[in-house]
Amino acid sequence: MADIDNDQVNDIEIGIVGSGSMGGGMTLLFSQHGSRIGSYDYDKEAVQKLMDEAKQDENVDEKLVHGFTSLQKLIKAFPKGSGDEQNPRIIVLSMPHGKPVDGIQNDLLPLLEKGDIVIDGGNEWWEETERRQAKAREQGVEWVGMGVSGGYQSARHGPSMSPGCTKEAWKYLKPYLEKWAAKTPEGEPCVMHIGPGGSGHYVKMIHNGIEHAHLSILCEVRSLLHQQLGLSNNEISDLFESWWKSGPLRGNFLVGIGFKGLRFKEGGGIEHAEDGIVEKIEDKVTQDVDLSEGTGTWSTKEIAERHVAAPAIAAAHQLRIISSDKFERLKVADNLGLPQPSQAKEAKFDKGEKDKLLETVQTAVYGAILGAFIQGLDIITKASQDQKWNISLATCIKIWRQGCIIQSDAIAEFFLPLFQKFPPSEPMNLLKSIPEIARELAKTYDAQKKLYTIAIETDAVAPALGASMEYLKAVNCRDLDTNFMELELDYFGHHNYDIKGQAEKGHEKGKYHTEFAKMPGV
Repeated sequence: MADIDNDQVNDIEIGIVGSGSMGGGMTLLFSQHGSRIGSYDYDKEAVQKLMDEAKQDENVDEKLVHGFTSLQKLIKAFPKGSGDEQNPRIIVLSMPHGKPVDGIQNDLLPLLEKGDIVIDGGNEWWEETERRQAKAREQGVEWVGMGVSGGYQSARHGPSMSPGCTKEAWKYLKPYLEKWAAKTPEGEPCVMHIGPGGSGHYVKMIHNGIEHAHLSILCEVRSLLHQQLGLSNNEISDLFESWWKSGPLRGNFLVGIGFKGLRFKEGGGIEHAEDGIVEKIEDKVTQDVDLSEGTGTWSTKEIAERHVAAPAIAAAHQLRIISSDKFERLKVADNLGLPQPSQAKEAKFDKGEKDKLLETVQTAVYGAILGAFIQGLDIITKASQDQKWNISLATCIKIWRQGCIIQSDAIAEFFLPLFQKFPPSEPMNLLKSIPEIARELAKTYDAQKKLYTIAIETDAVAPALGASMEYLKAVNCRDLDTNFMELELDYFGHHNYDIKGQAEKGHEKGKYHTEFAKMPGV
C-alpha cells in the first residue's frame, strides 16, 4: 500500500530501479495498468516522494505500488517460484547511462536466476549495452536494451519503446510492453521488437539525433519569423498551431508543444512576460556539454564512423555546443565585432505577400524536417547492415507514431506504405531506393532556398536550415568539385583517383596516380 521496505510483500510483478522522473513515471504508468510494482532507489527521499505521488494519483491503486531502498528486499518481494525460465523476474532500470548502470548490474546479477530479464530503459551507447548483454548471458540472464521515448510525461502516460533483445525475451515481454506503451488513435501499441543486441538503444539514439535536428530547425525558424520577419510570438504560436492541425507538419509533436509553449506568459522564475517566457529564457543548451545527455554526441559519432551524410543532425549538435557557454560566446562576439541578425526587407510586405511567404516558410520547414528524418533513417539502415540487426524502417515509423518527441503524423503516413514494401535486410539509401521520397523532398527545394536566402541576407543564425539546404544541393549534384580535392589528395598523399566515366560503383579506391612532385617540396 505505497509502503517502503515492507518484508511482507511477496507479489510484485515488475521491479523498477530508479525513482526519479522517468522511473517514477513508469512506476505509476505500469501500476495504472494493473501491474504490481516494486520501485527501488538508494535515495529514501526519492522513494517516499514516489509513494506519496502514488497515494495522491486517482488513476493509481496505491496497493499495487511498493517502495524499496534495498535491492535484496526488492528481489525477495517477487512471488516464490519466480526466478526461472518459466517465471522470470522482470527488472526495469531507469537511470543515467554509463557507470551507474555497471554498478547496478554488478549488484543485481548475484541476486538473479537463469531466465530473469533486466530491461535497461535509459539512454545508452549501444556497444555498452552489448557488453552488458554478454556479461548477463554468462549467468543466463536476459539483458534488454530498450529506448524509452517521449520524456517524463510519456513515461507517465505511455511512451514509445524500442526493445533490442532476443526473440525469446521479446515473446515474454510483449504483453507487458504492449499494455504500457503509447497507443495510436487506432489502438496500436507503439512498441515492437527492433532486433537483437544493441539495436533498441541504437534506434532510440538516432531518434534523439533526429529530434535534435528538428529542435534546431524549429528554433531557427522561430527566430527568423520573430526577428527577421517581425511576427510576434503570439502570431508565431498561431502559425505553428495551423501547421500542427493540417498540412505536411500535421501532428508534429515539437510544432505542437511549440505553439503551446509560446503562449506561456509566466513560468518558473518568470512572473510576467508580455511577449512570452521564451524571451526571458537564456539562449544556452547545456545537456550535451554537462554529459547529462549523450545521444546527440553518440549520433554525431555514428555519422562519422558509419560514413553516412547527416549534416542537419551534426549542425544541430554543433549549435547546441556553441550555445552552451553564453559568457564565452559574448566575449567571442566582442572580439569578432560582426553584424548581429537584422530585420528582413520581407517584413515590410503587405498581407497578401506575407501570407504567401509564410506558406513558403512552412514548406521549407517541412523539407528540412523531412530531410532530417531521411538522414537519421539512413544511419539506422547502415548500422543495421553493418551489425546484421535486420531493423525494419517500417517498424521504426510505427513506434514513432505516438509517445515520442519526433512524432509527425503526416510524415509517418507518407513514409509507412513506402517502407512496408522493403524487407529489413535489403540495402537501402532512401533517396536512391525510393523515388517517391526523393520527389517529395525535391518539391521543397525552392522554399528551402528562399528561407535560407533570407537567413543569409539578414545574418541570422540557421545552421540546421543551411545544412538541410546544402545536403539537398550536394546529393543532387551530378558533378561535385571534389575532383580538385582528389587531385590534391593524390598530390601530397598518393591516394589515387578514378578517371571520369571509369569509376566503379561503390566506394572503391581509384586506380590512377600522378607523380606531381619529383623532388621534395612543391
